[in-house]
Amino acid sequence: MAPRCLLADVYLEQGDHLRAENLLREIIATTPSDAQAHELLGRALRRRGAAQEAARAFHRAIELDWHGHSARSELAAALIELGRPQEAIPLLHWVLKRVPELASAHLNCGMALQETGRLDQALPCFERACALEPENIGHMNHLAMCLRGLDRHEDSVRELERALALVHDEPSTITNLALVLRELGRAELAHAAVAPLVARQPDHVPARAAMALVLQDLGDYPGARAQYDLALDLAPRSGAVRLGRALLRLAQSDFAEGWDDYEGRLDSPESPRRGFPYPDWQDGAIAGRTILVYAEQGLGDEIMFASCLPDLIAEAGRVVVECDPRLASLFQRSFPGASVYGAPRTWEHPWLAEAGAIDVQAAAGSLPRHYRRAIARFPALGGYLRPDVARVSHYRTRLAALGQGRKIGIAWRGGMMRTRQSVRSISPEGLAPLIARRDLHYVSVQHGPVEADLARIRALRGAPITHWPEAVSDPDEAAALMTALDAVVTVCSSVVHLGGALGARVITMVPATPEWRYLNSGTRMPWYPTVELMRQDRPGDWTTVVNAVAGLI
Repeated sequence: MAPRCLLADVYLEQGDHLRAENLLREIIATTPSDAQAHELLGRALRRRGAAQEAARAFHRAIELDWHGHSARSELAAALIELGRPQEAIPLLHWVLKRVPELASAHLNCGMALQETGRLDQALPCFERACALEPENIGHMNHLAMCLRGLDRHEDSVRELERALALVHDEPSTITNLALVLRELGRAELAHAAVAPLVARQPDHVPARAAMALVLQDLGDYPGARAQYDLALDLAPRSGAVRLGRALLRLAQSDFAEGWDDYEGRLDSPESPRRGFPYPDWQDGAIAGRTILVYAEQGLGDEIMFASCLPDLIAEAGRVVVECDPRLASLFQRSFPGASVYGAPRTWEHPWLAEAGAIDVQAAAGSLPRHYRRAIARFPALGGYLRPDVARVSHYRTRLAALGQGRKIGIAWRGGMMRTRQSVRSISPEGLAPLIARRDLHYVSVQHGPVEADLARIRALRGAPITHWPEAVSDPDEAAALMTALDAVVTVCSSVVHLGGALGARVITMVPATPEWRYLNSGTRMPWYPTVELMRQDRPGDWTTVVNAVAGLI
């Protein structure tokens, strides 16, 4: 490396990015063919947040030195920051084929794969980066958060604790640990981890945002709101913090300001933007125009946000709906005024060739901002999804064959670890007062692996519990079954959304600090008039709730 480039590199190491940038521009002005100078300039630009300019500098470095692997790796990192991870992946594969021991390339490859939803492929990249640089706590944090995304929370905690053993007060590691602990249902431990950091570094925005989430879990809603407001004073353009405040506001039925803040998710690290080539629908008239509504978040959220589709169909010229393939037949039947396409969430959208001209787009979660800004604007009548009538008749016949007595659907496990499964689920033993009702026929509507739980329930009950796997794995079949049942008892899960959207009677057992969709208080959900909420009095104690439901059903 030439002496002046070496000096610029020293400035970068010292964090003096502007001084490095100025020196590098001087070098390039006199020696425009210096590939090293262009690459270092790209690094300086990246570190001050100018990713677009940085990408141009890295491109120039590659043009000047086609075999330069570090410039390609840096370009890939800039593309990830620009929201173009798909373009980064082939660059990184090129680098790793030639320099398989480059830890930064493994890290960037993991980040690009993670951004495109391929967490299982990202994991070995992060593991390799950690193996190559075993004391790099940044690598450890990326690995830990990938493990979190894969619902391996205990492994994530171990990785973060290993990082803290090396640097005990590192802010990002502490913040990440607090987030993982709260998702494990350990809000007190999460508070103990993050509160000293907030006191020590009051300007650390991610720590304040994590503190707000933990305070929500502990039931301190005013304290959580104060943390969000302080964080937004420090970082007014933070989409992630706006999203956090949105969920707090929505949980408190502050729909107008809550939905406005909810748009912050589009600018957050977990943005649902999908790379469609159309402008966003803002607040302009939609009559006579064609709008694409694209899927985001989980199956339950897709169902919940779909309650706005009849409003949009009545107003727009034409509505094109992209949804999870599992919901396609149900949505096609329920919204005949829209063109519905079931498609996987990839960055390629071949079905658009059939959809025709489209004027604007909207993420599904942006529709409530237009149509649900006050409690009075939520549907007063239950049921906007339409099951297959023939399949409903089929399940009524099967249910009748079980014998006399009402037929009750039951689900006891909700969400994943990263969506706080630990506080949303009830063990089979915890259901004992409910399943003791021998005058009822229980039918499992529980998703996922259930055989072990069903065996425990049968042993406790001393009688069968019916489970038809084909009726649970397919939402259209589940819709027919739930319509045929007399009622459904469930924890907070997509079962609530499907049953409520069908207009079925659903009794929901709700934790003391639930997700925002269930509000902080009340016995009803505004989305679904036929859903009844039974809330915990104390976190972790389901006894009162289960006994109440056993008497109610």
